[in-house]
Amino acid sequence: MSPFTHTSDPLTLNEWEALNHIIRIVGNSTVTRRIIEVTGPLGAGIQTVPSESLVGITEGYKSILGSNGLAIKPGSRDSGIVPIIFKDFIIHWRDLEESRITGQEFSKAKAAAAASSCARAEDKLALFGHEPWGYSGLMTAEGRNVVDGLEWKRPGDAFRNFTKMTGLLADKGHTGPYAAVVHPRIYTDMHRVLAGSALLEVVHIRALLTSGVFRSELLLPNTGLVIATGRQHFELVISVDTSAAFLGARRMNLPFRIFKAIYLRIRRSDAICTFAPK
Repeated sequence: MSPFTHTSDPLTLNEWEALNHIIRIVGNSTVTRRIIEVTGPLGAGIQTVPSESLVGITEGYKSILGSNGLAIKPGSRDSGIVPIIFKDFIIHWRDLEESRITGQEFSKAKAAAAASSCARAEDKLALFGHEPWGYSGLMTAEGRNVVDGLEWKRPGDAFRNFTKMTGLLADKGHTGPYAAVVHPRIYTDMHRVLAGSALLEVVHIRALLTSGVFRSELLLPNTGLVIATGRQHFELVISVDTSAAFLGARRMNLPFRIFKAIYLRIRRSDAICTFAPK
């Protein structure tokens, strides 16, 4: 994809390629992209996307003639505006000139920091939504399963808790694979030897949560979620993937914007199980 540039574009093609390479690596390193399938990028002009919940998802039917089955169909359908996530940074004009004189690449640290800020905002939007816009996230979606009163202090607590939550999802017809996102303290505590085993507790948990166990400092202590993964449940729609744009020279310095445009579709909120402590 070509960069979003101003008519007074200050970078060469090679400089743009180096800039885009680092911001894509950093900006797309989100927790939620590891557990939710991605659609796109669809293009910057895609400002709204349809969103629908699904009903009629039952076990497949057996029939000689293939009749009398209940079809899967939308339970509700609406559309959502795809929000823009962005963070600006400035390259000093002399830094760019120095890199060209010396033959060394200019520093991408500020661009990487801006991309990291956007990645954090993307995870926050996907996990918690944005109430002023009426957007739900995985931790706030209406109709999700909620388990309260869990203990995480003792060895074996985590395995018992995840067994309980995956069992709850299985009872709802979500047979997996499963993934979890937890507060970093829970993640750290799982790296202890499980009683009666020569293995760390997290090894047993990953056998249960085959789509991965991840941590996020955005979560409150002793909170997190388990989901049944798959496009039939969730989808992250991307209009613009992590990109850079030159905003036009300002007092000789060179301001840029790192940005993306994403929207989370939640098709089946009962494929989510969030948890909280006592």
